[in-house]
Amino acid sequence: SSKSEPSNLSAIDRLILTLTSDRTSLLLGSVGLIALLLNRLVSFPEEAVYEASRSRVDLLGVFAAGSVLLNGITKLDVESVQAEQVALEGLLERDVIWTNEGGEDLSKPTVEWALRSFVKCSPARTAVLLSNNPDSPDRGWVPLAMTGVLPSELELRSSIPPGQTTPILDRMLRDDGDIKGGTVGGALGGDQRGGPKESYLPTLQALPGKVEFTYLPPNAQEALLLPVRRDDEAIRCAVVLGGDTAKSFAPRDVTWCREVATWLTERTRTPVLHR
Repeated sequence: SSKSEPSNLSAIDRLILTLTSDRTSLLLGSVGLIALLLNRLVSFPEEAVYEASRSRVDLLGVFAAGSVLLNGITKLDVESVQAEQVALEGLLERDVIWTNEGGEDLSKPTVEWALRSFVKCSPARTAVLLSNNPDSPDRGWVPLAMTGVLPSELELRSSIPPGQTTPILDRMLRDDGDIKGGTVGGALGGDQRGGPKESYLPTLQALPGKVEFTYLPPNAQEALLLPVRRDDEAIRCAVVLGGDTAKSFAPRDVTWCREVATWLTERTRTPVLHR
């Protein structure tokens, strides 16, 4: 195994670890099978009783050596090929930037803590909070707060270009939670009450992902969308996370981000925007 061993192990513990390692198991199993095969080829017993006895011993030996070999195979570290990490284009902001006025009723310390936590404790390199007010004239999404690697153009931080559709982000407006594809790690589902689910795009393709997420770095490799809303409020919010490595969000990462979004939902009042 390629994993490093702790430095405070005793000699006996190191010996046991060596004997039970995947490489040792593969070596011992292979040597055992080869020894049984050579013994079978070079020795020719004359007595039938001895031949029958040796056959039973060889059978047990093959079973034992095969078990050791199988143990070594199952303990091999099989790792999938990791996608290449890219340097995101944009400016790094370690503080949370509020890009729109309004939101007087919003608990800003809570939002800032959550966005910084997404960037520090998950594969995300960009975290953006957006809101959608159905009573506003444009009835569209507006970036409210963000941190991490942000677009260099200030206009892209504060608004979505006119005419730009948001079919992926609009999934966060659905009440039936019927989202197909691109979702891993289970469903948020409004605490399993039929609300919208999180949506994970492990690889952002040219269309529609990289075109729609104008508030993320232009070369973002993946995106995770999390609903942040309350059932008794009309204004919907969502958190969009962008990463620099495709397929880097493990199911446990998605689950953790979902829990933070749920915590944010329970402790954040809906911002008053677009008035």
